Amino acid sequence: MRLMLPDSVISPQDIQALTLDVEKYANWFANATVKIRLKVGHRNAEQPEISTDAAMLIRDWATQKSLSSQSLDELITALKDFGNTALQLTIVLAAPPSSKLKKTLVNWFRHNLTANLLVDFQFRSSLLGGMVVQCGSHIFDWSFRRQILAASNKFPEVLRRV
Repeated sequence: MRLMLPDSVISPQDIQALTLDVEKYANWFANATVKIRLKVGHRNAEQPEISTDAAMLIRDWATQKSLSSQSLDELITALKDFGNTALQLTIVLAAPPSSKLKKTLVNWFRHNLTANLLVDFQFRSSLLGGMVVQCGSHIFDWSFRRQILAASNKFPEVLRRV
């Protein structure tokens, strides 16, 4: 069964938060199911507060399989497996990225590399601009800082012309 994550789930931290929400819902669901079977009390406990992403994921999962404690456990296992096996990139920018920039970059990477991709965003003001992308032990540095340092021998020549 294919796990369809919402587009807003982009980082390993998002997967962890989603997993925790689904686990919270699964615990509530198991307790509510037992109460219904045993006919204990007429009122069930309120459904727990979970994120809209978790609610959407559970709803989509329920369309593929009937909702049960076992199927929710399978969903939790699938989320954990995805978090452990997905390609993970770290993108370092000069400033904290806006949500629009995050979505644009993640969509580009997912479209051009692989759909099973998680991206961790960081920022470091010393980059001055551009970005550094790290995937495993590979580092791709497209920062302005690197470009300036690479051309540092040209600065005296530029200053003489000023």
